[in-house]
Amino acid sequence: MINSLSLIGMPACGKSTLGRHIARRTGLRFVDGDRLIEQREGQTLAQLLAQRGYLGLREAEERALLAEDFSGVVLATGGSAVYSQPVMEKLHRLGPVVFIDVTESELAKRLGNFAERGVACAPGTDLSALYAERQPLYEREADVRVAALDRGEQQLAEEILLAAAEWQQRQSDTKE
Repeated sequence: MINSLSLIGMPACGKSTLGRHIARRTGLRFVDGDRLIEQREGQTLAQLLAQRGYLGLREAEERALLAEDFSGVVLATGGSAVYSQPVMEKLHRLGPVVFIDVTESELAKRLGNFAERGVACAPGTDLSALYAERQPLYEREADVRVAALDRGEQQLAEEILLAAAEWQQRQSDTKE
């Protein structure tokens, strides 16, 4: 049984939607990292971005994720959680970190306006540049990688659970 599971990936890749499905299937509590930041800071991500800039938003995300206990949780991180090494180390200690990989063209369809979404990136950054910057970070941090196209949410959630269980079994085998 998985104690905790963290989902990483680009904004609009489906972390929150899949996280809710996985939480229902496992009985784990679901936490949306973006909503956690907003609750702690008393502002939306877009407001934080406008007021503090993208680095301020990343700092708020790091503080929020380091302050919480995610044992027994399916966590849908914000897209920029991978910039924080302390956060990623914490999440790796708790359980598998799953990268939900979506193509750039699919993200463009899903995302719409960056400014409304509150994406933590430098001013003037377009989706292509952000994708190129973050993709290697997600790949580096992933214990499990799942391509999120051409399957429904339930099927993807099952695939994630299976891959996470296999990862956990490999971790157990290497400790013995």
